[in-house]
Amino acid sequence: MSSRPRVYCRIRPLNERESAVDGEKECFFGAGGNTLVYKKEKDGETVRSRFDSVLGPGTDQGTMHRLLQAEVVSSLFKGYNATVFAYGQTGSGKTHTMEGDKVKGSDQTGLIPRLVNDLFSMFRERSEDVTNVRVSMSYVQIYQDQIQDLLQARKLLDIKLDKSGSYIANGALWKEISSSQQAMGYYYDAGKNRATSATEMNLISSRSHAILQFHLQWDETMAPGSNAKLNLVDLAGSEKVALSGATGAVLKEAIAINKSLSSLSNVIKALVDQAQNPARQVHVPYKDSKLTYLLQSSLGGNNLIHFILCLSASTLYRNEGNSTVEFGKRALKVVLKPVKNPIDYKRLEEMERMIEQMRKHISDLEGRLNQRGGDGLGGGGLTPGAAPGMREASRDRTAENQFLVMERIVNQEADDDDPARESWRQRRGSGKVEGEEIVRAIKDLETQQELVKAQLLKRDEEIGLLHNANAREKQALRSQYEQEKSRYARELEVLQSSLLDQRNRLTEKEAEQKATAWSQADARSRKKSDRSLKATNTRQKSNQELDRIFKALPESLHELTSHCILFPSSRARFREVGGLKKLLSLIETRNNKGRESYIAHAAYAISIALDEEGREELHELNGIQSLSDVLIQGDEHGKHFACRALEAAVRGCPKNKLAISDEVLKTLCDIVGTHPHQQVQEAACSVLAEAAEDQPGIKDQLLRRGLLTKIVSLVRETPAELADLIKVSVTVIGRLAQQHLPSQVEVARVNGIQILADVLFSPVGERDPQLPVLTAYALVNVCCSNQQNMIKLQAHPKYNLIQHKLLEGLARVFSDNIVSENRVSATASHVVPHPTDKAKSLFAYHGVTLQSEWSPSTAGGRPTYATFLENPQFVLSAPKDCNISIVLTDTACDDGLRKTARGRAGGQSSSRKTIYMGIALFKGDRQLLSDRGLKQLDFNGKFVTSGRYNRNRENTLSLALAGSDEPYVIVPFTAHCAQHTSFVLGVFSDEEIEVTRVPDEGGWLKRVFEGSWLAPSAKGVDAFEWRNADQYRIVVQEPTLMTVVLSYSKVDDFRVAQARRADDEEVPEGSDLNEETKPRPHLHGRIFKSGFAPEKRFVRSNIPSPQNTSFLTCNEYLSASSVKTAMLLEPNTPYVYIPLAETPCTDDYRAAFYTDTSTDSVSIVPLNPRCEWYALQFKGSWPVIADAAPENLPFVLLTGTGKVTVIGSSRDVYLLLAIYEVETDTWPAPDGGEAVSPPPSGVKTAKISTSDAYWANECVLEVDLAQLGGLAAGGDARRTYWVTLQGIKTLESGEQRLVSEGDYHIAVYAEDIGLTARSNVGEGSVMMIDKLTASPGHVTYGREAFTGDTAGGSPIVEIDDSGDDDRDSAADGDQVVKEENEWLRGEVARLKEGMPGEDEIAALRRQIEEKDRIIDSLVPSAAVASAAPPQPGRKGSFNNSRRGSNKSVGRQSSSQSMRGNGSNAARTLRSGSAASSSTASGDVPINADLASLTLITEQLARKVSQFASLDRPPSAVVFKKLQLELQSSATKLTAAAKRAAAGFSCTPP
Repeated sequence: MSSRPRVYCRIRPLNERESAVDGEKECFFGAGGNTLVYKKEKDGETVRSRFDSVLGPGTDQGTMHRLLQAEVVSSLFKGYNATVFAYGQTGSGKTHTMEGDKVKGSDQTGLIPRLVNDLFSMFRERSEDVTNVRVSMSYVQIYQDQIQDLLQARKLLDIKLDKSGSYIANGALWKEISSSQQAMGYYYDAGKNRATSATEMNLISSRSHAILQFHLQWDETMAPGSNAKLNLVDLAGSEKVALSGATGAVLKEAIAINKSLSSLSNVIKALVDQAQNPARQVHVPYKDSKLTYLLQSSLGGNNLIHFILCLSASTLYRNEGNSTVEFGKRALKVVLKPVKNPIDYKRLEEMERMIEQMRKHISDLEGRLNQRGGDGLGGGGLTPGAAPGMREASRDRTAENQFLVMERIVNQEADDDDPARESWRQRRGSGKVEGEEIVRAIKDLETQQELVKAQLLKRDEEIGLLHNANAREKQALRSQYEQEKSRYARELEVLQSSLLDQRNRLTEKEAEQKATAWSQADARSRKKSDRSLKATNTRQKSNQELDRIFKALPESLHELTSHCILFPSSRARFREVGGLKKLLSLIETRNNKGRESYIAHAAYAISIALDEEGREELHELNGIQSLSDVLIQGDEHGKHFACRALEAAVRGCPKNKLAISDEVLKTLCDIVGTHPHQQVQEAACSVLAEAAEDQPGIKDQLLRRGLLTKIVSLVRETPAELADLIKVSVTVIGRLAQQHLPSQVEVARVNGIQILADVLFSPVGERDPQLPVLTAYALVNVCCSNQQNMIKLQAHPKYNLIQHKLLEGLARVFSDNIVSENRVSATASHVVPHPTDKAKSLFAYHGVTLQSEWSPSTAGGRPTYATFLENPQFVLSAPKDCNISIVLTDTACDDGLRKTARGRAGGQSSSRKTIYMGIALFKGDRQLLSDRGLKQLDFNGKFVTSGRYNRNRENTLSLALAGSDEPYVIVPFTAHCAQHTSFVLGVFSDEEIEVTRVPDEGGWLKRVFEGSWLAPSAKGVDAFEWRNADQYRIVVQEPTLMTVVLSYSKVDDFRVAQARRADDEEVPEGSDLNEETKPRPHLHGRIFKSGFAPEKRFVRSNIPSPQNTSFLTCNEYLSASSVKTAMLLEPNTPYVYIPLAETPCTDDYRAAFYTDTSTDSVSIVPLNPRCEWYALQFKGSWPVIADAAPENLPFVLLTGTGKVTVIGSSRDVYLLLAIYEVETDTWPAPDGGEAVSPPPSGVKTAKISTSDAYWANECVLEVDLAQLGGLAAGGDARRTYWVTLQGIKTLESGEQRLVSEGDYHIAVYAEDIGLTARSNVGEGSVMMIDKLTASPGHVTYGREAFTGDTAGGSPIVEIDDSGDDDRDSAADGDQVVKEENEWLRGEVARLKEGMPGEDEIAALRRQIEEKDRIIDSLVPSAAVASAAPPQPGRKGSFNNSRRGSNKSVGRQSSSQSMRGNGSNAARTLRSGSAASSSTASGDVPINADLASLTLITEQLARKVSQFASLDRPPSAVVFKKLQLELQSSATKLTAAAKRAAAGFSCTPP
């Protein structure tokens, strides 16, 4: 059957705003019937479109309902599904059409309440033909492309395909409803959760698509199992942001709504294309949005669809209305092929079986009725065809007659010795028995008969009770053993699966590691070979290019300078081929015409091409003289480049310095003083600074020529824009004053000290940080060894700051020295004595410089990083107050810059990673740092100060430090972790200090574990489910200091990746890929003492409490980056560490454990499935009670043994748990999953323990049931215990009252596999991690990680190793394999530690076999065999899956079975005893009495035997007493029967 959607158009009347529009107000009109008239444009033509019906503005809700009612309702009851859509722009009346007025009985109610009422009305009308009606409903919304269940407070859902092939919202709540009132109540309550907002187009605008679904099921005479679905969809309205004025969150909602409606339109368009082109396969984009994905089954053609187009007649929304009309016109073209829902054939088969049974029952009744009619005609006999029930009734009457005969025999036996009886016999023999005596004797016999009958009935009841106890006990024991067998089998299966998985993982890991190691070695070998080949090719090309340049000189001078700059190694090649000699020849040809232009460029080329050996060769070639001639006689360019060449020639070469003539020095001084061009002056100053270094003679000459006066004047008069000239001038002053007293005096004379101090704090220094550094150099050389100059410097108002600059300058000087001399460390100390007070010093400095590096194991990053504590640490001892300056210098920075330049020249990427450095200063722990040589891990509350970490190459930190007997610790760090480079640390102070490095080796032992937080373990620290988070069990053999650093794995990994990216490739802060800036909850790391059940998951409480608390410590500060938890652990005490998040989250974490002892003495084991409890949780509401009597409180009944932890929880309530032993097992069992009733009056209990005091919000009670009651006394360990929960609430007035409102829940964690729990709130549910549900799909466990994977990576700054390397690559690969195999062995050990051993699995197999033998030995008796089979579900059992399935047999169902069996056994005894009554009329001979008595005795004996064969009788005293009574009764009955048979052969009258 083919069909099409029904499309109706409804026009909303104008509102006040729309009515106030000037000019034309309406553009959509209903022409009556099914025609819509409208104008697409303001002055356009009138257009007509036809739909199934067009309703004008005056149409009421009833009319709209009547249009849909007949077709929708009738199609549903024919078995077809139906869907109704309300479509249109925002504010067009969709929700009004679908929902309408919520007031009951109003004529403005919408389609939803009216159609729901139609459904139930139809069921009532067809009540004679329709039975077993079931109606259920669900209500979901699609909000910002997320499916939310409105009946479950917006619970998030996903989409899945069900068994019928329909797409459904997985996990949606379906509520059973029995009336339209109940359905609308659910609908209105859930509607409060629907997302709405106010816009300029609609004050209450629906911001989500709402889908209300009804599932109908019913049985008809010819169609049992009929079903249908009704979908009512209220779509959110499309809107233009310019008209609605949406911003912020409302804007995001509008975007999501428009996107989903666009997807719906695309789906309709694709369906139309498919209908118009049936031979072509058209892709329908259902999955573009959650709306079309969920409604795929409805839109795809299996449903009857009704579209209601809601329009606003206003011209304000003409465009939106046009879009709605176009959508409707396309929808009319969709071809539907609705399919009738199939009937439920299972229901049909059930009904057929019921009819067949009824037929058999009617036939049986007819047979009995006919037989009963035959009995009335034929007397008391039974025909051969009598019904079985009639024959059984006859046998019962015969047994009753036999029982009466037996009673009379007993009465006669009892009266044999009575005198009255003997007199009666004599009179009977003589025939003189009087009537009164006969009557009296008969009454006496009847009385005695009643007494004997009462005794027999009493014993019959006792035998029945005994039988019930026997069968119940045996059935419970069998059920327990079968349950344990099932659990052990499941555990064995889990362990074997885990063992197999871990072995496979181990094999894969080993193969992967070997393959990775060899592939890495091969890659390194190939990389090395490629690098060597590339270097060879580069050298060859460079040499070829250099040869070409050399041959083309002098025209190729520019190419020569560029080549030498890019390839410094080519300078030696150039020198070897005679390049310097040729350049000097060009300079010496200055008198040759046509060659003058090459002189200056040749001098510049010399400055670039010179290396160390070149300076020596230049001296031998008398090149200084040639360059001096250019300086003296050349033009401006010649002077400039000659100065550059002379500077390069004299740098570090004393021979060339001494070769400079007086005339050259005079020329240079004149240039400094009078030359108009700044570049030439700067070049001349550079020559003088290099020439004067370590040359007292040159310094004297320059002093005589007044150079210092000119230089100081130049510094004073140079404008701030010429910072380079000021820097080189200050450098000249420093070089001249270095260890040269006359120059120091001259600087002071020309007021140079004041000028240098002013330069130190000038704005130029703020723009160029190198200027203060050079100025500090100069002041150190001018003042630090000169008393008078120091006195003048101290007179400066900013001397305190100057002093720090001096110390920084000294630190730089000595740092440069140890780098140039390649020393690891150096110390310096100097004191300038006071001129008058010998006890004081005018100036003093004491310093230490050390070389170190940030390696892969010490590149920890800045203080917010989890690995900050792994940075290099230096102990600073400063016993006196002092001014101190710390200078941190990156010694590999220049190498990195040169490498980047080489890469840029070679066409490679010029991007590089800048390493920014910082310095942090903390108060230290002497015991760790000095006494034990360990790094300090905990800096909380010990921070002193830190420098900015936004500088590369160098960073400084200067401060006034308070003296202390306790050490300080200096931590240099990089801005990012995993950045590897070398550095020099210089620490200088005006008082004596000591600086030593804390060794990295032989210190803390680090172990890293990783894990994940999943729901429900992702709940925050205040939630009950924090117990489900990963846990780590810790045991130490000696006192151990432990620090645990907890961080987010994704953040740590992102930081490492960010450190490896170039500066221009870093992920920006605002990016979604930036894990560091994503909001995350604060971290919490907590340590507890786990003494009650150390081998199990810790579940006691994470709330510090003064009563018997197990909480020890936690992190002292909050952070969303990393937190530290530190504690001194005592030996042989079980601890547990739990990583938590402050609020619920799903994320990965990393926990690094640092311990100060060896590996052998510390055990850190992550929790595994074998450590789980059997867990169950009961939820309920506080009852209103008059007093706190135990029988009035919420409670749980526990039956079993082993350790148990019970937790009571209720918000803002003070709680107390108490446990009682149930001494008499007469507690009534509930039916099904119903609640356990309070204890009846006959139950005796004894209080055992309580939780010591009232706990706030949460209360814990830990008990070992094996140490309570039965086991300690040598009896049965599986006892029943009664646990009660009492709550008290404090009112605002301070008064405390019993809590009578709110919810509570009781959680039970059990060690015993067979422990059962029942509560007064009914069936429990598994809410926490259970031992049998701790599978990878629900929970993760922490695993140990390889520390190398988390501590960094390859160095950021690499040394150029492009030269030849003779190392054997194969040996290198072997070394890699050896190192990685060491890690692999650790991985193997970790896996073996977590997997079950062979002994454990073998022991588990033996336990299962033992249970099998016990079950096989339990041969059930006739009564047990006739009992009902065990029921498949036990309420409150711990053998639950997470969804509550696979529950084992419980106490309640077996108790009901035993009661039935007991009545059967009692009926068997009564039928045997009643048989004797039939002999009263002589129908049965006396031998029948003997047979009956013998049968009774044998039955009693069997009962005693069966009872004695039980392994664990309820009570030995009761059993012995009952056994003796039964034996005595059997003996008496047998003797009486024998005497009666011997005395007479007929019964007395």
